[in-house]
Amino acid sequence: MQSGELILQLKQENDQLQFELKDLNYLVQMKEEELEQLHNTVSKVSQLQSSLDQNLYEFEQLHSKIGELHEQVVGATKRESSLEEEMIQSIQVETAYYEMKGQLNSTKAALADLNFQLAEATSLYHQVATLKNKVAALESNVEIILLDNGFLKEELAQYRNESNKYTNE
Repeated sequence: MQSGELILQLKQENDQLQFELKDLNYLVQMKEEELEQLHNTVSKVSQLQSSLDQNLYEFEQLHSKIGELHEQVVGATKRESSLEEEMIQSIQVETAYYEMKGQLNSTKAALADLNFQLAEATSLYHQVATLKNKVAALESNVEIILLDNGFLKEELAQYRNESNKYTNE
């Protein structure tokens, strides 16, 4: 019986080994499922890492764009400030222009008045010159008349002297 016992024992050990084999197969299946889940998790982690890298890249792009926009805003602010200064200068120039225009109008009026006075003075100067010429002519006529009168007095005196000579004789 030893062989029957041995067969029985071998059967029991075989059953035991088959039970352990089933148990190990179950554990292997569980480990394979865990491994598959880990692969899935690693795949998801890779996807998340890729998504994170993509988000980081987009963030860097946005940060770069914000920097560019900031530079544009600074440039626009400088241009606005420059335009504001130009407008102020333009207003100052325009104000100076209108002041100078007012001064020019005032000067033109004063010049017109001076031209009128000069025309009057010129007219008066011509009148004075004409009157001086007339006065000189009259003075010359008076001198001539005085000379003539002097000659006539001398002639009269000579006639009287001659007439007195005749009357005394």
